[in-house]
Amino acid sequence: MTNLQQAMDIAEGRAYQKRTPAFPPCSDTISTLKSIDWVEMRARGRAGLNNVGLVLAVLGEKIHDFGTFLANV
Repeated sequence: MTNLQQAMDIAEGRAYQKRTPAFPPCSDTISTLKSIDWVEMRARGRAGLNNVGLVLAVLGEKIHDFGTFLANV
């Protein structure tokens, strides 16, 4: 059984929740960010960065080869 103080606290809590409803886009964004597996995202980010580095290295090598070809022409 609840006493008067506990009943008033419950009523105040419910009244506060009715006065301040959650903003759905903000709540959805927060729940989405909390549900992300950050360890997996870190691993994917590193793999993606490695791929970008590989592409840049190959592209740099090809540009260098093209430059040496033009220098010999």
